[in-house]
Amino acid sequence: MKMFFSVLAALLVVSVASSCNAASTTQPTENPTASATPDSCSSRFLPAEVDKIHKLMREFDDASLLASNTPRDQLPPVISDMQRIRRSAEDQFVPPCLGTLKQLQLIHMNTVIDTLIAFLSGADQTTLNQGTEISSRQYNAYALEYARVLGLTVVAPPTPTPDMSVTETPPPSTPEILAAQNPGPQELNMYFEPSVDSTIVAVLFVHESARVVGESPDGQWIQVEIPNQAGQFAWVSVSSVELLPLAP
Repeated sequence: MKMFFSVLAALLVVSVASSCNAASTTQPTENPTASATPDSCSSRFLPAEVDKIHKLMREFDDASLLASNTPRDQLPPVISDMQRIRRSAEDQFVPPCLGTLKQLQLIHMNTVIDTLIAFLSGADQTTLNQGTEISSRQYNAYALEYARVLGLTVVAPPTPTPDMSVTETPPPSTPEILAAQNPGPQELNMYFEPSVDSTIVAVLFVHESARVVGESPDGQWIQVEIPNQAGQFAWVSVSSVELLPLAP
């Protein structure tokens, strides 16, 4: 009988040890799951990424405006600040979908800075006028790309075509070209983008009209060509203007 209890105790020890070993070998291990990297080009994150680029563009615009109102002998520090902004733009990381926007931004900044340096060096008026014209076109290209990546609607005016008919049949109708007129009683601010928080790039005087070229997706803003500045565009609030057929 004594030997029986000794054998039973030994079997219990072996049984418990085996159970513990089995539990330790079958316990699942937790593998950390890697979090997915957010897609900066998705509709959720894209506006914030665009704003990072455009924030520097606004800062550069302010510096450019300051330069245009600064005497020649006081320009060097202003140009130096513009070069600082350009370096920040160069160093800024952007997702692949915004590579073109950044490139257009840098091209415009370089032209403006080069033109100002040429002005300091005593360049002739023709050279300065060319630099100003080129920088304006580059700014317009940046604005169009900005509108494209944010999904803003830009409607190009219809291209006139010669009448090749030999009969008196009237030609097909074309979309009506509209003008936005400021009804008054005060000047109307024109913005770089469809927001009152955007940079003011021009004003529409009382009873002055501007050709409409597009509208925002929500229909609350329209894009117009700035009067007397061919190829330069800005945004105005629909509620602030009257839409009229564009006079021939």
